[in-house]
Amino acid sequence: MSSIVGHTAVGAAIYLAGNRSCDRDVHWALPVLVLLSVLPDVDYILNWGLHIGLHSRVSHSLVFSLVVSGLAWYCSVAIRRTTPHAPSLQAILLASLSHPVLDVLVGVHPLPLFWPLAQWAITSPVGLLPSAGGLSLFNYYLWRNLLIELGVLVPVLAALVSIVRGTNVGAFMYNALVIFPAWLVFLFWSISLSR
Repeated sequence: MSSIVGHTAVGAAIYLAGNRSCDRDVHWALPVLVLLSVLPDVDYILNWGLHIGLHSRVSHSLVFSLVVSGLAWYCSVAIRRTTPHAPSLQAILLASLSHPVLDVLVGVHPLPLFWPLAQWAITSPVGLLPSAGGLSLFNYYLWRNLLIELGVLVPVLAALVSIVRGTNVGAFMYNALVIFPAWLVFLFWSISLSR
């Protein structure tokens, strides 16, 4: 599975792609999009905290993400009527669906993406992202894998936010050329861990 930091970064990037800091009337959307991006890990909270086990990690299915997105969209109807910059349905769906996508990119744990339509699980043969390490402040692998994950994700997310916001092509290309070699190092480092 990807780390909560990685999932949070995706939710924040989706917010930043559609909003600017001057859009004060939609600051509520940042925690909503971040929550949607981390929500499928509710199965861990239920299991660890309340000892309630969800069968086959159903919270990581596409159906779960679609239902949660629909509920978030429905609950925000009143707010969207009065807020011109409220997140679109696409942003809400993207935040929710990003979680299982990132977890598949880790390539460690099979996910029941098509539950309840199919019981088989999906796994990536290559881990483009490292697995989240065991939760302990003194766990070297937690911090190493977090560094690698952010080294792979942050440049991609920054590029997507820049593209959506319409950044100047010259500035974008310059930044991309400067960051690309470092991004490749992190990507190959991550892939080497999955062998």
